[in-house]
Amino acid sequence: MVFKCKMCGGDIEVIEGTNTGKCLYCKSVMTLPISDNEKIINLYNRANDLRLDNEFDKAYTTYESILEIDEKQVEAHWGLVLCRYGVEYVDDPKTKKKVPTCHRTLVSSILSDKDYKYIIKNSYGEALELYKKEAEQIGEIQKGILEISSKEKPYDVFICYKETDDKGERTHDSVIAEDIYNDLTEAGYKVFFARITLEDKLGKEYEPYIYSALKSARVMLVVGTTKENFEAVWVKNEWSRYLEFMKKDKSKSLIPVYSKIDAYRMPADFANLQAQCMDKIGAMQDLVRGVKKLIDEPKTTSDEDLEKRLEEASDGVKSLGNGKYEVTQVKEKLPTWYIIFVICLILILFEAKGANLSMEDAVAFYVYGDLFQPEFIEINIVVLISSLLVFLALLFRLISRKLFKISYIICYIVFVLDVITALLCIRHNAIISIGWIIAVICELLLYFVNPKWHIDASLKTIVNKEEKDKIQAKNNKIRNEFTFKVKNPIKFIFFLLGTVASILVYFAFAWNLLFTSQSNPIDDSKYQVKVLVDDLKIRDENFDVVGKVKKGDIYTVLDLNYHSFSNCSLWYKIKTNREISGYICGQTNYVEPLNPEMSLQANERDTSVKQLVVVNDFVNVRDDSKQNGDIVGVVYKDEIYTILDEEKNGSRTWYKIRTNNDVEGYIIDGDTSEKYVEILEAE
Repeated sequence: MVFKCKMCGGDIEVIEGTNTGKCLYCKSVMTLPISDNEKIINLYNRANDLRLDNEFDKAYTTYESILEIDEKQVEAHWGLVLCRYGVEYVDDPKTKKKVPTCHRTLVSSILSDKDYKYIIKNSYGEALELYKKEAEQIGEIQKGILEISSKEKPYDVFICYKETDDKGERTHDSVIAEDIYNDLTEAGYKVFFARITLEDKLGKEYEPYIYSALKSARVMLVVGTTKENFEAVWVKNEWSRYLEFMKKDKSKSLIPVYSKIDAYRMPADFANLQAQCMDKIGAMQDLVRGVKKLIDEPKTTSDEDLEKRLEEASDGVKSLGNGKYEVTQVKEKLPTWYIIFVICLILILFEAKGANLSMEDAVAFYVYGDLFQPEFIEINIVVLISSLLVFLALLFRLISRKLFKISYIICYIVFVLDVITALLCIRHNAIISIGWIIAVICELLLYFVNPKWHIDASLKTIVNKEEKDKIQAKNNKIRNEFTFKVKNPIKFIFFLLGTVASILVYFAFAWNLLFTSQSNPIDDSKYQVKVLVDDLKIRDENFDVVGKVKKGDIYTVLDLNYHSFSNCSLWYKIKTNREISGYICGQTNYVEPLNPEMSLQANERDTSVKQLVVVNDFVNVRDDSKQNGDIVGVVYKDEIYTILDEEKNGSRTWYKIRTNNDVEGYIIDGDTSEKYVEILEAE
């Protein structure tokens, strides 16, 4: 099976040692498909024939069929690119070589095309270089087209039709199109009609001017007298491209104009469009009037339409005599979807509240468990105020548009409270419940989801003069307040960035608090304990909560303290890996020694050496003769130890000892007010 030249349709001969081929007819070197599948090869040649006939849409579909069989066919992806840009290869009069020209223009560069990116990623060797070279040529052509088209004045109407038949004779379609062109031009519209518009463009590429007209025209008229003429290559090329523009620009309209055929013979793409038959008396006048309506009377926006109706309601008062007047009473209300939306937010807010609610803790319903403690009252108060304000803002949205505006101010206040809440949580090492997150989400939705108010200006009523004046005054007030003022962009950016930043900072902190380990590394040479319960509080010297430790955490004991507080008498001083320092309860049901052998064993009494006896409940053994030395163990009351060395440090004496389990360190002798040890001299 032989592949056909993509530039002229001739046979291609593979160039040995490369992944390219050369046309035997036009001598062009080109990329080749890589496949031995006969079905794929036939599809390639069919797609190539269609593209050479400028049937770009049909060729595009055929290339897609190839990719459905084998999505890795690089040459099929290149075929999609050629069809997308309407590439036709023509003879360069200077070099006598085939060069690309474009019949379809896109604003986006070919270098950013998704299929081209796939090609660059998956091709190699000589083929890759050819793909790059052609893409650069097509890119330059596209730039030139866009540059020329940008200088063209916009068109009102684009007339699409077939100019000549297979014999080279002028078609009846062309005659009808020219009549339409003349009538619309006389009516003052700028019309693109190729027969006349392009007659001074001989010797130039037509695509820049066609593209400019397609992009700018408000209305396209597709004229046809046969099914074949409607679907002629260049006719379909124009109206199919215009349909793509219509998808992105709702102000554009396409009107099929037919004559001497049944409406059902027109392309299926026109099925949902209102067509104009030119065989009826007065058809031309109807067509011109329809075009005029589309161009001169554009669809009004809902706001413009409502403002017009409000103006009519305010000014249109009919006197009925005898002091009676017929007036329009304007009513304004939120759309149903927004009422449901706000009610849902309120229900969600209540649900979040109910998740943690108990009667005694109602004041702090947005905060979990131990945040009900007095030390977290700051967070409780701020969160409560934030929640109430969000609830109030929601209610304001349902009452009136005036209060609706005030709710924006509430959003800014709540935003400040959100930032404060996040900072307080970081300060207290606290985690806020899902309720606070939901309140923040509700606040953001309040700010960004805005409805368009419904206005009913159809209710007419008969009233006296006094009532008429009141109704008119109310109507005028609604009319004057109808359009919301645009929110200050600086405040908007401040609100958005601030809210997002506070949430991110809080979540980063919460993630660290929840998932980052606080444990110290295990060190057998130090006295360490393991936490047995979840959320054991860390307290400072005043027993205020400064943090928490979790079940399974391990900490080095820096000091001990006997003090009765909250049903605990023994406190271990620790320092976490997140630099939180304080005391945790040392009772056996809360912590256990990780290395129990560090609970020191006393020496035997030996009268031949100098020894000491512990007279305090416990004394810390440190690795250095300084108060801030690391604790390596603890000795207890009535235990006896041999003194290995003594060191004076100011008025205090440090005694070096070694326990029976080989823990060596220093203990202090106490002071005049409280003795820790007594000396046992040698006999």
